[in-house]
Amino acid sequence: MGDTVLQYSKPQIGGGVVKGYDPLVKQDGKTLKEGFIALQSEGQPVEFRNIKLLNLAGKGN
Repeated sequence: MGDTVLQYSKPQIGGGVVKGYDPLVKQDGKTLKEGFIALQSEGQPVEFRNIKLLNLAGKGN
């Protein structure tokens, strides 16, 4: 418990798996400064418990 599972550094827009997108929105290489969080189960039933989000705004990141 308490182990880091994923960590990202300087995430950016990119990837060739998207179809039918607006090129004004999907600007490959553009650094992400905000976005959405999604929980994914890969098609199998799953339950999430005690999910906590830490707001890093204003923390020098």
